[in-house]
Amino acid sequence: MAEGKDKVDLICANLDCRIAETGKCVEGIETGKCPHFGHAPTDVSKADSENSETSEGVRLPGADTLVVADAAGLLRAGDTRVIAIIGPSDAGKTSLIASLYDLFQEGPVSEIEYARSHTLHAFELACHDARAASRRNVPHINRTPRGEVRFYHLDLGGGPAGTAITLVMADRAGEEYRGAADDASIVAAFPEVCRADSLTVLVDGERLLDAGARHNLRSEITMILQALVDGGAVQTGQRLALVLTKMDLIQASPNRERTEGDFADLRANIARLFGHAFPIIRAFKVAASPKSDAVQRGAGVPDLLTFWLQPAVPPPTSSPARPVFARAIARLRPLEELGDAK
Repeated sequence: MAEGKDKVDLICANLDCRIAETGKCVEGIETGKCPHFGHAPTDVSKADSENSETSEGVRLPGADTLVVADAAGLLRAGDTRVIAIIGPSDAGKTSLIASLYDLFQEGPVSEIEYARSHTLHAFELACHDARAASRRNVPHINRTPRGEVRFYHLDLGGGPAGTAITLVMADRAGEEYRGAADDASIVAAFPEVCRADSLTVLVDGERLLDAGARHNLRSEITMILQALVDGGAVQTGQRLALVLTKMDLIQASPNRERTEGDFADLRANIARLFGHAFPIIRAFKVAASPKSDAVQRGAGVPDLLTFWLQPAVPPPTSSPARPVFARAIARLRPLEELGDAK
């Protein structure tokens, strides 16, 4: 009976507290002094909802993701690279962005140093569930909600970034890019694609491993790119990165060789179909948020970052053809002909 009572009493309204498992308060407070101890989580969540502006919590001005108008202001401020990260749902867009931010927590990345960001809170929210502090058994990244495109911002310097470069990364729900494959007219509402210096198309490594899903995935990627080209979103000089994600799963799979071969075939097919639209097409392999220790978090991301910092390819300049005239003296009739005419 006492044992059952202990289990009932060991509850806490703080969702991060694991006192029922560890017997210790997550904040290090004695149970008798903790205001949350002994209350069900629903009690506090209800109170919090009454005191907060939204169910998602208080939004911090100047630290959340940027809207189009905010991103446009950054473009006018200095040397900027806009990256459109494109791919179906769950391909790993937010994971890729979060892993780049996490890499800068440890120091320079490929000699590139972090300077500042207007979206620090957004980065922290994206990274939280992939960290040990979240108390999750495996890393997790929330999916991007549907709606207006949002932007993450980093100011960088050093190495390939030179004195200073502003990096703006667009994050849009994968369902919206997938919808473009069915209706190319909607790409006019993708300003991040039209303005991008580089397009980054993510190929979901987990789906490519699946023998039943891999053919649909390759077709989906091709149709999304075709819609962007046909809809007029792709601009002259934009560079294309084709990125195979979730390499931790691929390396641990017996189908690794076949999967990497499928990716190589996809890259060759993209080059054949869209080589006229993209002057540079590069392939990358990353493990942004691995679910095991077999692959380091952010593997392959530094190489991709270096690619992102390069500018769009300028259009070729050719001098207008000038008509070739014969020298004036060559147009004169020979003197003997003039004499005959007289």
